Amino acid sequence: MTSFQQRIFAAETMDAADSDAQRLERSYSQLAVINRWFSRMAALLRQNVLMPAVRAGTSPTVLEVGCGGGDVLAWLAHAGRRSGIKLRLLGIDADARAVAHARRRLARFPEASVEHGTIANLDAVCPAADYVFCNHVLHHVAPSDLDSALRSLRAAAKRRLLVNDLERSAAAYTLFSGLARIAFRNSFVYDDGRLSIRKGFRVPELVTACANAGFPRASRVFRLFPWRVVVVAPGEHDSR
Repeated sequence: MTSFQQRIFAAETMDAADSDAQRLERSYSQLAVINRWFSRMAALLRQNVLMPAVRAGTSPTVLEVGCGGGDVLAWLAHAGRRSGIKLRLLGIDADARAVAHARRRLARFPEASVEHGTIANLDAVCPAADYVFCNHVLHHVAPSDLDSALRSLRAAAKRRLLVNDLERSAAAYTLFSGLARIAFRNSFVYDDGRLSIRKGFRVPELVTACANAGFPRASRVFRLFPWRVVVVAPGEHDSR
């Protein structure tokens, strides 16, 4: 019986440099479906990026760390246009293949660009952005690097940091396994997705990590259905 009490950490197949190119491209497309219907990123970005930007009447810079195939940035570009906000969007990813895929997806959005980079070299890739977010990225960070990764993410945010990731749960693992076996074939999504859930977090773990990273008391860590854990923190440059 698989135990979900402790977080495990292992490399995922799609991150290997020699992973099959066709299966990888199909994985990006299938992950876009997961992001659209299950990640809750649309609601989180509306609340934590779009609505504050509308109220402020500004043209903010928004950075996605670990942008993958670029589907979330594409949604944000559409949403920004519908809201009448001039967004400046930047995505970075550690995988050059993801960067290439995201650039193709975002080619029709001149307000968006994608660069190769990691959490460890954020300050070298781009100056601080108004809003920084990441989705399904933190579980790729080794446990020994988690506190420093959170510090780097918050240091890159002037106004707000938003982190959305997977909650480690036996129920999530079981339900995802059944769905992915049928819906997400000929890709890395089934095997890597199951592993990702086992690499996910519980709220107390992220509360501790955020405290260790020096996050202010105004930061929030909470669960969100279905099986998400979310961190919302004031940016390091927020004067409030």
